[in-house]
Amino acid sequence: MKKNSQLSTVFFCLCLWVQAQETRFIGDKKVFYGAAYYPEAWDMKTVDEDIKRMKELHMNVVRMAEFSWVLMEPSEGQYDFKWLHNVVNKLNKNGISVILGTPTASPPVWMSVKYPEIYRIQEDGSHLSYGARRACSYTNAKYRELSGKICEKMAQEFAKEPGVIGWQTDNEFGLSPDYSNETKILWHKWLLKSYGTIDILNKLWCTQLWSQKYDDFEQVPMPVKSIWHNPSLVFNWNRFTNEMIVEYQDIQVNAIRKYSKAPVTHDGMPGQSLDYEKLYHNLDYMAVNNYHSFEAYDLIQSNYDRMRGYGKGFHWLFETAPNYSGGGNNGNTWFLHQPEGSMNAAIWMNHALGGQGTLFWLWRQHPAGQEMVHGSVISAWNKPAANYEDIKKLGADLEKASDFLMNAPVAPAEVAIFWCHQNLLGLSIEQYANGLSYYQDWTYRFYRPIADAYIHRDVIPQSADLSKYKLLFAPLMPYITADLRERLKKWVQMGGVLVLGPMSGYRNGEWAAFTDHAMGDLETWSGIEVASRIPVGTLRRPSEIPVMLNFADSLGIYTSEALLWSEALFSTNGRVLATYQRGMHNSLPAIIENRAGKGKVVVLGTDPGKDALKALAIKYAKEAGVKPIAIGDPGVVVAPRIGPVYKGVVVVNISREPKTITIPQQRMTDILTGSEESDILHLKPYEVKVLKIKQENKLNSRLPPD
Repeated sequence: MKKNSQLSTVFFCLCLWVQAQETRFIGDKKVFYGAAYYPEAWDMKTVDEDIKRMKELHMNVVRMAEFSWVLMEPSEGQYDFKWLHNVVNKLNKNGISVILGTPTASPPVWMSVKYPEIYRIQEDGSHLSYGARRACSYTNAKYRELSGKICEKMAQEFAKEPGVIGWQTDNEFGLSPDYSNETKILWHKWLLKSYGTIDILNKLWCTQLWSQKYDDFEQVPMPVKSIWHNPSLVFNWNRFTNEMIVEYQDIQVNAIRKYSKAPVTHDGMPGQSLDYEKLYHNLDYMAVNNYHSFEAYDLIQSNYDRMRGYGKGFHWLFETAPNYSGGGNNGNTWFLHQPEGSMNAAIWMNHALGGQGTLFWLWRQHPAGQEMVHGSVISAWNKPAANYEDIKKLGADLEKASDFLMNAPVAPAEVAIFWCHQNLLGLSIEQYANGLSYYQDWTYRFYRPIADAYIHRDVIPQSADLSKYKLLFAPLMPYITADLRERLKKWVQMGGVLVLGPMSGYRNGEWAAFTDHAMGDLETWSGIEVASRIPVGTLRRPSEIPVMLNFADSLGIYTSEALLWSEALFSTNGRVLATYQRGMHNSLPAIIENRAGKGKVVVLGTDPGKDALKALAIKYAKEAGVKPIAIGDPGVVVAPRIGPVYKGVVVVNISREPKTITIPQQRMTDILTGSEESDILHLKPYEVKVLKIKQENKLNSRLPPD
């Protein structure tokens, strides 16, 4: 038995090692650290001075050119890349790589004069015009043509430039629809392609209600916020707008790839209603812009698990302020990293959870124009800005830990929680549970209890490969695609454990209700049905009587309040884990577990509260054979790392409070300080430890250490 156990351990480690070996990176295999750079806003004489300072800060990458279309194409068809070549060459000679952004978010003024039709028409009929960014229509044929040309010219110019390691499309795409006649024609063609006949659309959308029945596709309006439209109409309009943005991005991506082999990404934003599952499908690596103050580091953590969950290798943090943030039409400012050490912890959270690169926004504060108030590394008056010395130390620490981080990627997770942009969008059309905010409620109600139980997890989209996971959580997912429903069924029947809900499975692909079962076919194969439903909402009025939950004695979970949602469940063979106490669902089942094939489904008819959900997560992780990676105080990022030579863990206290956690490992060395660490870690506020686990006996160099 002992020999078999040892062989199993070696095999498991080998599997981890092989998976780690496949982790993709961009540029050289090292950690990148730098800033967004806009030399076009300054006299080019500052470039040499900037490079000197960047090197002092241990910076080795910049992101640039994303808003400089007018310098690259000062008039139509006349191109000038000499200035950009000069900057890229200077940076490269000094060991600083470049990620180039396509400049399509802010077209030059000559374009607006010659082609005013490129700008969006808003839902009230007004025309946007020159002067800001992202004001153009993604559906406009001329804008698409001109965007493709500048991207192709850039790719031709810089495909063989040794300093260019990657590309970024546009800038922070948003779900910004256009109401031009050109878009209307595309919308109606899209509907025809999607539904085939108007009768099918009418049936699926139930348009006989409120006399909405259409005689042909051309009668289907482009929805506006001032009218209470059919939810199916709004849901599909947003699908259409998503697809138009993806089409527009693909024009850029295809133009770049004609000449350049460097990987392409986009700088996404957390909480975005744009469907990133589709937007990033044809991109090479993940990137995110995170601007969160220290009070919300526990919110931001999930974004990095999400970047990793797309399965595109090491991700990048493309934007975060080095000190404070600011901007917008009113020039407001707000703190991001106020307490001492908090900036360091915020950036280390990215690298702990699988980030290859970090880029501050921005390097040198703008001397004029928009966003002058935003924090920077160098002030507009050419002095080091706040946090400068901390930025320097961070650069040195990342450099010191680079070899370990790149050769010991984040260990594969066996637990995952779904995040879905389409459901974020759908729940903004129809909250159902009053006061619901997908990003906030998903994170604090469901993600944080799992993270604070120190169950190593990915955050995954609906299209993710399920085979690597043993335990899945699917909260706040009213719409589950037909494909995922079928794959979940097979995955559970093969032995997986699915924790479904609350607020999951009750909407179909038209954001409409099922008429056979509340959750459609999920009920037929899970053996758990919804008898009735009460939307509780996010806030209980003082006059309301709280509905409580009584848990099965064997669970050892204290009575808690039923929150957000209340579905009374029924199952012929299932085991009732909790029942409602008081209210219209008094004594009825609130949580049921049932076998399905070799696996198990657990339906949460309500949000049982953080403590109860944490206990349930630990219970089902244990049943699935998944051990927590740590125990102790909540609010600490603990990221296991493993590779062919190294293994260890990166620990980041993302709280203002001291924390104590225990990691079941012995003989660890902190790469940053060289100090020996025991399994019990007493962490100061915002303290970071990069812990390499010492190996007593090493296996053959082709195998990972056991």
